[in-house]
Amino acid sequence: MADTRAQPKGTDRQTELVALVVDTVRRAGERLAEGPAVVGEGVDAARDALDGTLGQLAERLRAPGAQRGAKLSELTELVVECHALKEALERQVGERRLGLLGDVRLALSSLRGIESLPGLLDKAAQVLCTNVGFDRVFVSRVIDATLVAESVWFQGHPEDAKQLLELWRAHPPELTHEILETELVRRRSAAVVLDPATDPRTFKPLVKATATGSYVVAPIAPEGRVIGFLHADHHYSGRVVDTLDRDVLWTFAEGFGYAIERAVMLERLRAQRTRIRQMVVSIEALTSDLVAADVEMTVRAHDSADMAHAAASMFVAPESRIKALLTPRELEVLALMAEGATNAAIANRLVISEGTVKSHVKHILRKLRAANRAEAVSRYMRLTQPRPGIAA
Repeated sequence: MADTRAQPKGTDRQTELVALVVDTVRRAGERLAEGPAVVGEGVDAARDALDGTLGQLAERLRAPGAQRGAKLSELTELVVECHALKEALERQVGERRLGLLGDVRLALSSLRGIESLPGLLDKAAQVLCTNVGFDRVFVSRVIDATLVAESVWFQGHPEDAKQLLELWRAHPPELTHEILETELVRRRSAAVVLDPATDPRTFKPLVKATATGSYVVAPIAPEGRVIGFLHADHHYSGRVVDTLDRDVLWTFAEGFGYAIERAVMLERLRAQRTRIRQMVVSIEALTSDLVAADVEMTVRAHDSADMAHAAASMFVAPESRIKALLTPRELEVLALMAEGATNAAIANRLVISEGTVKSHVKHILRKLRAANRAEAVSRYMRLTQPRPGIAA
């Protein structure tokens, strides 16, 4: 490439601008030659520099007198070199993107054996640091329009992470219309924050406490609903985050959302399995009671007076017998127990406290002389269901 600084100063201004462009292109080339790791430190800045340089070259080529002679040749060489550098940049960016996506896959794979939602939320921050390369990661949940911290991981600085987690939980940010996360809930997209201290959309108490220079944030949205956020930065290395960091965090957040859906589904299946087991126990207890009742009736059949009394008792309305034992509220609680509902579910259905439900259950067991819930449900079903052969 021709050295413009060695040429005569016939047109000083144009020579000066061309020399500046040459220096810019050379510096970009030297930076790219250092490898993909360096590209990651300022890929957006490198793109901007090259685009700006190409814009200056286009202006020079359109300027009067640039379409002939040495200047035209020199400017043409610069355009070619800029495009070559831009291709090299995009190639290295693509290589880094592929590598980071592989890291995300490994990070998500490490969560595969965790089946509980709290376990997933606690582990996510750690795997993002150890597998993907962030220095600090914050995991939060959206609860009543507030960002509540779930877990924090600082690579190599556990005490700092613990202190910040306590601070965040003591002063959780609210999702007001001023902060960025509220906008991301609506857009369901990730973002880069390059200057948190002056950005009006950031929560300044946490920005000050974390002393972050830049960070990326992505929503966690299983089933299309934002339930939390991932925040990450390169605080200890001092590296400024870029759009690749944003895209990588967003990709992880999407996969993490599927992991959460799986964990929630497993918890629902376990709860359903517990209810089914309770129903099986109730049915077994009911069957045992019915068998015992048949044997008792057979034994008493030898006495005609007892037999007549037993026959008469069969025609007493089952509802009358159970209503005589329990209050209307206790009957409601017992009916829900028979459906397999937990104390918490009963409290929600009847709009009472869980403590009140426990008190009702205690009274029900005592009045029905039942040792446990399954036995109480069994007796309830035996009393409220008509016996075979008896008209309703």
